[in-house]
Amino acid sequence: MKNTLIRAIAQRIRLGGEVALTLGAAVLVATILGISFLNSDNWPTGGDSASHLLYAWLYADSLLFSGYVMPWVPEVFGGLAFLSYYFPLPFIVIAVLSEFLGFAPAFKWGAFGAALLLPGAVYIASRRWLNFSCLPAFFGALGSLAFLLHEQSAIWGGNLLSTLAGEFSYSYGLLFAVLAMMAWARAISLGRGWVLAGLLEAACGFSHGFPLLVVGFSTIFLLLDCGSWVSFRRVFGQLARGHLLAFGLLGGWLWPLLEMHGLTIPNDASFPLSGWRDLLPATLWPSIVAGVTGIALLAVPAVRRSWRQEQALALRYLTSGAGLAAFAFMVGDKLGLADIRFFPMVWLFGALVCGWLFGQALAVLGAAPDRVGNGLLRLARAMIVSAFGLGLLGWLGQHVHQAPGWAQWNHSGLDAKPQWHNLSQLFPAMRGDLWSPRLLFEHDPANEDIGSTRTLESLPMFLNHRPVLEGLYMESAVLGPAIYQLQSEVSARASSPLVRFPTGPTIDPSFAAKHMNFMHTDTLLLRSTQAKAAIEASALFEKIAESSPFTLYRLKQFDSRLVQVVTQPLRILSEKNWMEDAFTWFRTRSRFDAYLPVYGENLAIKAATQASPPSTQVGEKLLSRHELVFETEAIGRPHLIKIAYHPRWQLLSKGSLRIAGPGFMLIVPEEREIQLVYGHTLVAKVGMAATALSVFYLMFLVLKRKQRLAVLPEILSICTARALMLRWLPLLTGWGILVIAGTFFAMHSPERAYNHAWELFRSDRYEAASEQFLRAYELRKPTAKREEALFWLAKSIILAGHRAEAKARYRELCEQYQGYWLPESLYILALLEREDGHSTEAESYIRRLREEYPTNTWTLKLDTTK
Repeated sequence: MKNTLIRAIAQRIRLGGEVALTLGAAVLVATILGISFLNSDNWPTGGDSASHLLYAWLYADSLLFSGYVMPWVPEVFGGLAFLSYYFPLPFIVIAVLSEFLGFAPAFKWGAFGAALLLPGAVYIASRRWLNFSCLPAFFGALGSLAFLLHEQSAIWGGNLLSTLAGEFSYSYGLLFAVLAMMAWARAISLGRGWVLAGLLEAACGFSHGFPLLVVGFSTIFLLLDCGSWVSFRRVFGQLARGHLLAFGLLGGWLWPLLEMHGLTIPNDASFPLSGWRDLLPATLWPSIVAGVTGIALLAVPAVRRSWRQEQALALRYLTSGAGLAAFAFMVGDKLGLADIRFFPMVWLFGALVCGWLFGQALAVLGAAPDRVGNGLLRLARAMIVSAFGLGLLGWLGQHVHQAPGWAQWNHSGLDAKPQWHNLSQLFPAMRGDLWSPRLLFEHDPANEDIGSTRTLESLPMFLNHRPVLEGLYMESAVLGPAIYQLQSEVSARASSPLVRFPTGPTIDPSFAAKHMNFMHTDTLLLRSTQAKAAIEASALFEKIAESSPFTLYRLKQFDSRLVQVVTQPLRILSEKNWMEDAFTWFRTRSRFDAYLPVYGENLAIKAATQASPPSTQVGEKLLSRHELVFETEAIGRPHLIKIAYHPRWQLLSKGSLRIAGPGFMLIVPEEREIQLVYGHTLVAKVGMAATALSVFYLMFLVLKRKQRLAVLPEILSICTARALMLRWLPLLTGWGILVIAGTFFAMHSPERAYNHAWELFRSDRYEAASEQFLRAYELRKPTAKREEALFWLAKSIILAGHRAEAKARYRELCEQYQGYWLPESLYILALLEREDGHSTEAESYIRRLREEYPTNTWTLKLDTTK
């Protein structure tokens, strides 16, 4: 009875400590963010959050609770398959919280929920799952807090600055990645618990893809850490079941994402390092010192013996995970992945491991049996813990400079921004509905004074759902390249965010007017004086409202309809590289005016020379978010649906559905009524069935509760009976391969070669520079990066005096690439051919430059070049 009471009191004390630390860490982070602002009804803004706001609002307001988990969003990009290529779990959390808190507080608390819970989750999981004492768990939690508060970068992900910039999905991914890895270590050690690990792995996948990749592939090291063949088979069985459970639970979302990956636009932007501090933030320095100290104290036998099996396994596993993330960071560009998304896991996993090492050593040394001085040892331990904890908090306080200011700016709301009131004066003139012609706005960095340069992307919230062209998830918007091209034609300072599809830097009102009419866009919002002057001088637009510094214009000759019978000639082209071809067609005057491209094989479309009379009309019977019904008299004629193509749009009436430039849908109806429904592909249906079966299987396992492996004692006895070297050899081999491969790829990195080439180029060693640029060109995978390396390869070759070879390289670029460096290459090649007396070739390059880039700087330079 007495022992039972003591255990109950101890459990309550332990629970109280866990709650206190979790709440304490959450309150500390919330204080930095501003608790009163988090609870306010202010519309949050700042960075990408200003645009996330629209999607979260739509999701919470009606879509999720109407059963649309991955809905169609016509409000942006001419239509977007929301959450088909992004991560649902954070938005589901925000939507659920909004039912209790109201949307604005729910968005803020939901966006930062993972960051608030991370230190506490690390502490509780360390204590409950890995049986660490309070000190290792405490220092592990401190390590995660140090990671959260670093300010070395605001775009890599995971820390508070990145979350304030809108990367909250990644913070959820990191939270569940850490928990999943700790759950896997527990499951392997105990011989049970793979269901929990599989659930957390699925949650990680629903939150962000990069942490899921590391969690999934890092379990290979658990197989290498078995120590015996019998144990290997048991571990393999657990991992297989857990991964299959996670893959099945993710099926309804992940499987169609993989199926439609070809419709996404790779983000080829590079993020070069500015120095060693980019890889070693100052807030993590104390954690590193603590980790080194913990490693050194492993020399003490009592410290080594204190590590339980599950603790040692978790230590090795997270170390392996950090190593794998570092390896992925070095080879990410070779795999076509954003390398910066991997390195935050190096910081977080490393900080946890360092905290465990230091805390475990301190716990053992402070509890060493000493009948005379035992109390003094405990006192010393308490003083060291207090000093280290307070010292770390003081150190963090000295290095947290930007987060409070960013949080105040974001969470003080839109109404507090300098120009928001003036912008809102134009809302009545801009207001419409979901099916009104679209609105185009100028990109202008000065829009930071309305909260963010991305704030205008959320205008549909305030315009009764009236759609705008630009949105946030540009990598999954098939109309994105054309939209950013159009935006550049009305912007004094274009954004050109898609490296693979660069846009021009010069305002072009006449081409913008044609493009706006084609894109079903009749209204233009401008801010810059330069853009306003150009638009007004063109006489193609009329001013309809003004609230300085913003002015609203309407296109005069607007005759677009959402569905139109095609009146221009069609050109049937292959689907291979269709997006690149469509972008080139859209931005090239001669092509844009000559035909409409349609992509696909064996298309049964009547010759477009048989143009339908302009009077042919298409009636609108039903327009809803997920269903469109039209009536037409032009049966058998091509109809252009000015909505973005997506495989989930299915034609239920008789006819054919294809992709047309620049990413619209084209239908050839075989009956009077055209019916389009946003449904599911076969892969998606199979994936949803897999998710449902996985849920039922999970319920069965929970009810049955027979997941324990009866042979666990055998596994442990076999592991302990093996020689130490035999047990460590596979894992050490795996680590060695990782180190060797990482070193190899680092030494043969295309970016290393590219940076070295620039060093040689700046020192006028052009011959040597060309060799390194060639190496970078051969090693780089992303198209935009290859184009860049090829351009400077040609430039260095010509400066080295090899004219013919340089011309060949410039021709290669002009024939194979359509990116940023093409206009300058055409210009240089035209001059070289002219100087060599090849006037015909020179004129062909000049003609192409004028046609494709009529307002580009290099085109204008032709007129001043003799």
